[in-house]
Amino acid sequence: MEIPIASGFYEDETKPISAQECANWIPQLPQTEGLSRMQLKQPAGISLFSTAGTKICRGFHVMDSVAYSVNGTNLYSIASDGTATSLGTISGTSRVSMADNGVQLCIVVPGSTAYIYTVAGGLVTITDTDFTTTLGPSDGVVFKDQYFIHWNNNSAASTKPIFFISNLSDGTAYDALDFGTAEADPDEITALHVHRNQLFVCGKETIEPFQNVGGADFPFRRIQGGLIPKGIQATNSVTEYDSSFVFVGGGVNEKAALWRFQGGGAAKISTASIDRLIQDQTATRIEDVFCTTYSERGGFYLNLHLFDRTFTYDSATSALAGRPIWHERKSKDEFGQLIKWRVNHIVTAYGTLLVGDNQGASIGEMSSDTYTEYGDSMNQVVSSMPLANNGETLTFSEMELTCLTGTAASDDEEPLVTRSISNDGGYTFGNTTSRTLGKQGEYKKRQIWRKEGQSYRYRVYRFIMDSPTRTGILKLEIDAR
Repeated sequence: MEIPIASGFYEDETKPISAQECANWIPQLPQTEGLSRMQLKQPAGISLFSTAGTKICRGFHVMDSVAYSVNGTNLYSIASDGTATSLGTISGTSRVSMADNGVQLCIVVPGSTAYIYTVAGGLVTITDTDFTTTLGPSDGVVFKDQYFIHWNNNSAASTKPIFFISNLSDGTAYDALDFGTAEADPDEITALHVHRNQLFVCGKETIEPFQNVGGADFPFRRIQGGLIPKGIQATNSVTEYDSSFVFVGGGVNEKAALWRFQGGGAAKISTASIDRLIQDQTATRIEDVFCTTYSERGGFYLNLHLFDRTFTYDSATSALAGRPIWHERKSKDEFGQLIKWRVNHIVTAYGTLLVGDNQGASIGEMSSDTYTEYGDSMNQVVSSMPLANNGETLTFSEMELTCLTGTAASDDEEPLVTRSISNDGGYTFGNTTSRTLGKQGEYKKRQIWRKEGQSYRYRVYRFIMDSPTRTGILKLEIDAR
């Protein structure tokens, strides 16, 4: 019988319910008849594109087709040939907020200093006293209709949290009266987001849409009847994604989950398993959760970056499957130990995907034609659903994993797939053995295990590949009685 092996990540806290690992594999549901209903394909790898300074990436943005990165305490321009040029000093160590109007790049260190960079004038600090004293400090910035729009929860201009705008087409100049408030709910502002030319002012329990009506005083007015009864608990999770936007948060008396703006409301796209992992974080760590997105080869990927783990949702495969499909991303540190995915930011520049690093100063190029991360192989793990027989003994006479074979990078390589077994529902694994994936060009190589023993309650199979070559899993079949 065929056993589903590409269902994605789903680990229940009671492992015998489900202990499905899926790390560094992308579940794929082909849009045609295939060898099996779902398969696992290799995620995009990362190669070195540039090195910017010595510290990790705090922000990444593209203005006028040029990539700009804040690494450590410096702003860099990253040229198409990988040349990194330091443009000035940015204070702090936290993630920064960035937006541009085509000429000016605004960089905000939340709750601290804000800067404007132009090619002609270089990097300058915003010193307008209406910004620094009356309206600011800014907690973040977005851009709409030639205005830089900031928010601040501790302003002297109002007893309420406010959002405020720059002068038209000038991020260095501000007017102390150009501010607004979110009136539907008096909670603090946690983020601003621009979607379909509407400004969404996000609180901890509600989201209110505003539109530029061109008023003589403050130009932004709330759109009546557009209130969304969900709020944002993680500022940097608010991200444009697949013709919508997503965020980590919830409504009144709701713990944090991942939501997608849909039809004037919000639909949850995190599974109960992902919800548990989010909600197990401390309140401070939930506030630090962030999201990144990218699209490649038919997949629309949303990456949820927790404190110690990264999970990816694919809207294309999820739509075909009729349920949320997730997988996990992992990297290796300098000692070869597994860590959370080392990507901090993703932008599209120079016809490719560039990524900022959370391990060092590297700027990477992400591509499906690369099968390593900065030269390190990607440890790929997948485990099956629990196999059971209504409490009766199962005897496993043969098991075959159909893999992509013959793709070794050289004649000297012979990649392996390693199988281990759990007969306690996924708590412990043992009986580890490996099969070869064949030498270069050995496309007919099969991966078969025989005399697989007995399971008295339930069994979980785990498979691991760790080779710097193209891999794939097409099908899992088991002969059991």
